[in-house]
Amino acid sequence: MLSCKRFACPKCGKVLFKKNLWSHLKVVHYIEEEELYTIREQINRETGAAKINCPLCEELFTTYKELAEHCNRRHSKDGAGGRPQDYSILSLEFANEQEYEVFCNRGGAGVKPLKATERVTTSKKDVRHCSCYLVVRLENDGRVSVEGCFGHVGHDLDPALLRLSAQQKFYLRTLLEGNILCYNVLKVFSISSFIEHSMEYIIKRLQKEDPSRSSKLSYIMKKDLTNIVAQYNMRPGWRHDDDITSVQLRCTENNPDDGIRIFEPPHDPSGAGFLMVIITPTMLDWMKKYSCRGVTLDDTFHTTRYNLKLATLMVTDERDRGLPTAFLLSGTMTSADVRRMFIEIQSLMPEFEPDKIVTDEAPCFYNGFRAVFPQAKTRLHYCRFHILQTWKRKMNKLVEPSLRTSVHAALRNLLNETQLPTFERRFAEILAYLKTKDQRQMAEYLEKNYLGRTPSWASFANRGAVLDTTMISERFHLRIKEEFLHRNANSRVDGFVELLIRAVEEIANSIDVKERRRFVNCAYRLTETHKRHKAAAEMYKGSTDLIVEADTNSWQIQNRARTKVYEVKWEGPCSCDPQKNTHCLMCGVCAYDWFCTCSDNRAGISCIHRHAIKMHISGQADENTTRATSAETATVHDVDVVTTEAQRRQETLHQLFNTATMTYAAVEACLRSAIRANTDEAVVQLQEVIAHLQLAYGVVSVYRPGALAARPEVSRAGGKPRLSKIPILRRSSVQKPRVSEEGDRLHSEVLKMQQLSPFKDVQH
Repeated sequence: MLSCKRFACPKCGKVLFKKNLWSHLKVVHYIEEEELYTIREQINRETGAAKINCPLCEELFTTYKELAEHCNRRHSKDGAGGRPQDYSILSLEFANEQEYEVFCNRGGAGVKPLKATERVTTSKKDVRHCSCYLVVRLENDGRVSVEGCFGHVGHDLDPALLRLSAQQKFYLRTLLEGNILCYNVLKVFSISSFIEHSMEYIIKRLQKEDPSRSSKLSYIMKKDLTNIVAQYNMRPGWRHDDDITSVQLRCTENNPDDGIRIFEPPHDPSGAGFLMVIITPTMLDWMKKYSCRGVTLDDTFHTTRYNLKLATLMVTDERDRGLPTAFLLSGTMTSADVRRMFIEIQSLMPEFEPDKIVTDEAPCFYNGFRAVFPQAKTRLHYCRFHILQTWKRKMNKLVEPSLRTSVHAALRNLLNETQLPTFERRFAEILAYLKTKDQRQMAEYLEKNYLGRTPSWASFANRGAVLDTTMISERFHLRIKEEFLHRNANSRVDGFVELLIRAVEEIANSIDVKERRRFVNCAYRLTETHKRHKAAAEMYKGSTDLIVEADTNSWQIQNRARTKVYEVKWEGPCSCDPQKNTHCLMCGVCAYDWFCTCSDNRAGISCIHRHAIKMHISGQADENTTRATSAETATVHDVDVVTTEAQRRQETLHQLFNTATMTYAAVEACLRSAIRANTDEAVVQLQEVIAHLQLAYGVVSVYRPGALAARPEVSRAGGKPRLSKIPILRRSSVQKPRVSEEGDRLHSEVLKMQQLSPFKDVQH
């Protein structure tokens, strides 16, 4: 060998360039391929051209193909950490670039290019050189020729270090979008899910699908899923980094399917002035079809990262399922904001006149409705659940702890009472009991705030109504927070708007699937009705002596202990849809054409006594042909709604408190920015803010709850932050026996009740 560029032939000594030496040996000396390979290795070692070393025996090679051939001869049994490997050289050809996929990226020196963009990530290499390689050549005609080896040497096979393939990324994307791919032996099919899966659920699911952890999917973390979301732009409703600007851009699209009727951005960082009304075409169809039966309007909070409230106008369909018909997002939730929503409803549906509107005790909802529909015959009914919650909070302040259980049970029974005489007697008993036990503050509170407006909250004034509480709104808000937001109260406004719009369509699809599959229990009230039918069949089986026919279409039924007697009446055929309704599928009883005096009088749900009577007369002829329709109909108690001074004052206080909270949130955000600024000017400004806050504290210091104030997110001093609780099983409360009082005092209370009652002239 004369120089680094010329080499002497080992057979004849002729001096040649290296590029000509290999052909000279093959043509002139007829050297076989195996011997030629040995000569080439020897020359490369002597000249130092071989830089690829075998991780096991340290032999040097010039190409990865030579390393793979070497491993195939000597290390086929112990290449990858003692695992046998196939080091055969593969030569494949594909019609286009999409037909091949790279399976390994762990070979190569890993030297960063000097004049190139720096890669975000680097390969995780255990050894400098590996026999696994792939050489891809792109031909002019679009074909792709591939040569390589898939056997590894010098390291164990760890799937955690591999990169995600295109198929794995697609699978993760489908899980994030809510489409679960289910694989079996014969075919692949997709099931559309009605909720988005949380990242925690996806990670646990992947680990459960591959318990041996032989795939990269078993080592997925939240960061990987976040990268998938960013890579495929899967952020719901995202159009701009600023969510308010993103919502504005969505409004400018004027997509009729979004249903955005009003959008007003906030005036300042506190959120004041923010207003948004959403009524999609599907929601408008539900409103036109079902709003005449009655509506509920209730709000909730902690749906976004801002101090915004969501109010939802709900209706019930033929099966009494709750359906949203309008969304109102507001930072203040005043009567003026609610009025804006009803103005939009009036423009879309001028004939909007529900039979009843059910809300909590906040006057803003009903006042906003009346401001737009002053001539409507709609009657207001307060949610009895919220009434009971208000009484409970007041009772905890004014009633002695030893008396709270009995008073709470008596008030709950009062709310469930459907008979006016019994209602008056029970209300008088409660007032007499409180005054006898020297709990006059509670008695005066009930007399002043609830006695004069009993028709707006008592059950006897709401007989036969489709709605008696706002539970359909509460359940919908709970579903939004749990299934869609996954209890995340830090969501963006644009993402939350996207979820609201998407939730409407998913509810519509879910109802359509249940109806087409003809589910027996396709609605909550129908499920509860069937439960009561089974209980009635078990309780009154063979006990016909407990049922006595009192009059035409009227029966008396005793409980199993024979201690109470209830009256059950059939009030004529109902107006339910003949195909879709809440009738019991086993006996046909309907909650709207039967009436019972028991306390289990929830709207749309038939109690066990109605089932028992229906089963008792099932052997007789159809009551529509053999029995005359009862001439007695439910008395409609329509009295002008009275808004008490306490209600108006409470609403004003809540609005002021909400404004103060929003202002403090804006101040806190500015304070954090000032801290990050780290300037002398920021120090002076913070000192000025503290001076103003101390002045504000001096104004309200007379109301301080204790010596040390708790953090805002903690419910009480020394307690833990409030967490969402989902009750699984709830034990029924023990019914305490009612304490009897002196006859004279009870008699005087009954007389007083009759004088104050707005129904003293009604014939019972």
